[in-house]
Amino acid sequence: MKRGGRGRRLIRMRGVGMLAVGMLTGALAAGCSSGGSAKAGTSSLAGTSGVSSPTPMVSVGSPSPSDVASRSRVAAVTELARRLLAEVVVPDGAKQLRTPPVGLQTAPQSWEGDDDIIDVADSWTAPETAEVVLAYVEHHLPVGLTWDGSIGAGVVFYQAPAGPTDEGATVYISVASDPAGGTDLRVDVQDTWQPVRPVLEKVPATVTGATLVRRTGVTTSPPPSTTVTIQVGVDIARHIAALLNALPSEAGGLPDAGGGADTTITVTFDRDPSNVQYVVAGSFYDAVTVKAPSQALPTLSGAGDLDTYLEGLF
Repeated sequence: MKRGGRGRRLIRMRGVGMLAVGMLTGALAAGCSSGGSAKAGTSSLAGTSGVSSPTPMVSVGSPSPSDVASRSRVAAVTELARRLLAEVVVPDGAKQLRTPPVGLQTAPQSWEGDDDIIDVADSWTAPETAEVVLAYVEHHLPVGLTWDGSIGAGVVFYQAPAGPTDEGATVYISVASDPAGGTDLRVDVQDTWQPVRPVLEKVPATVTGATLVRRTGVTTSPPPSTTVTIQVGVDIARHIAALLNALPSEAGGLPDAGGGADTTITVTFDRDPSNVQYVVAGSFYDAVTVKAPSQALPTLSGAGDLDTYLEGLF
């Protein structure tokens, strides 16, 4: 497997990207029946009459978020993914599928427990070889995408920039020879919506200090874990607050099967009446668990820079 750019979705703690790619290649290998034609240069959603538009698999772990703000985020990011898919161009003569392959119909089961995933997809058969089809699609991608990796010769993926409501879509392009001749092509646009951060989770810019507790050996037994506690002043505390406030939130998912990070740094800001704790786990986890006595708060992702900064203080 080759990775370029962030390649982040393939190494997420919950491994969703790898499941998606496995689903793509498995579905294509099964072969499929063709429907109306999709002309080169047209929208991938613009099949001939009778061909259904791609069906989004939205927020698989929690299809109907309970609050209005989250439902609005889901709808907005779904529309972003649809528009991006609509800009993908397929070769002239490619035929859009009337029904998805069997593998696609069962794919959401692989994502059970991940409640921030949005995926829209479309599939075609084309008369050219797999290499020609893949090269054509790659040379006619929407503006703004950057190459992000590949798996073998049949799957490539491109990354879109993150936005205020989403992590940044990944466009997966997968091709495989069809047993009946020609090539099967599938394009997925996968993204994650970011929950609205509660007011309680935002650190005030006026903090005057913080307590940092670094624990190592948290999941290793024996020996017992080691704890080091330090106090930091106003400048460092406010810098930590700014780093925390800049992190995106993410919806919940499956609990970590490994039991959590072996090293964490917990940040508690001085004189915080809400007693909110920020538990930072770097490396593979790259996340901040936010704990408050009064309510459940979203996890924060992309904590690599924050973790590096905090480690440098010990």
